[in-house]
Amino acid sequence: MNEYIEKIANAIVEMDEDNILSYIDEALDAGVSEDDIYNVALSQGMLRVTHLFEEEEYYVSEVIVCADTLNMAINYLQEKSSHKMESDGPTIVIGVVEGDLHEIGKNIVKIMFGAAGFKVIDLGQNVKADEFIKKAEEVNADFIGLSTMMTTTMPNMEEVVKLNNNKNKPLIIIGGGPVSEEFRQEIKADGFSKNAVEAVELVKELMKRELA
Repeated sequence: MNEYIEKIANAIVEMDEDNILSYIDEALDAGVSEDDIYNVALSQGMLRVTHLFEEEEYYVSEVIVCADTLNMAINYLQEKSSHKMESDGPTIVIGVVEGDLHEIGKNIVKIMFGAAGFKVIDLGQNVKADEFIKKAEEVNADFIGLSTMMTTTMPNMEEVVKLNNNKNKPLIIIGGGPVSEEFRQEIKADGFSKNAVEAVELVKELMKRELA
C-alpha cells in the first residue's frame, strides 16, 4: 500500500474529517486511481475500523464518526471525479430483522455497497420477514442483506429465507455480531460475512458464481 493510500486509510481510522479530502486530492494528483481510492484506501480503512469495533477498542460512537468520515470521502469523490454510482447496477435490499433496533452495522454496509456501485434499498430496523420479500419482489432485487446483533432475533433471519421459497433470486446474505457461517448453513442462507467490507466481496463472489 503506497503512502497516499495509507494516509487515506488512516484518516478513516483516526476520524480525520479535517484532512481526508486533502489526502484524496494529493493521491489523485500523484496518479492514484479513483478505483484504488475506493477499493483499497477507503475499504481497508473501514475494515480496520470494523476490526477495532469487534475487538472492543472502538465503540459505537467512534464507528459512527469513522463512517461519517468515510461518507464524506465518498461524496467528495462522487462530486469531484468521473466515478459515479451505477443506478442500474445490482440491487440489494438491506435491513435489520424484526425485534432488533441496532443499525450501526447495517448503516456501514449501506455505505460500502453504495461506494461499490450497488443500488441499495434500506428498509431500516425492526423489519418484518415479509417486508423484505415484498420489497425485493417490487424492485426485482438481486440480493437481500439481513442484519442482527441479537441472538434472540436470529430466527427471524431463517423466516426470511423460508419465505423466499428457495428461489434462485434474490440471494440472501446475513451478518451481525452473533451470526456465524454455521448458522448460515443451518438456515440455508446463501452467504455470511463478518463485516461490511467482506459483505461487498461476498456479494461480488456470489455474482461471479451465478454467471459461471
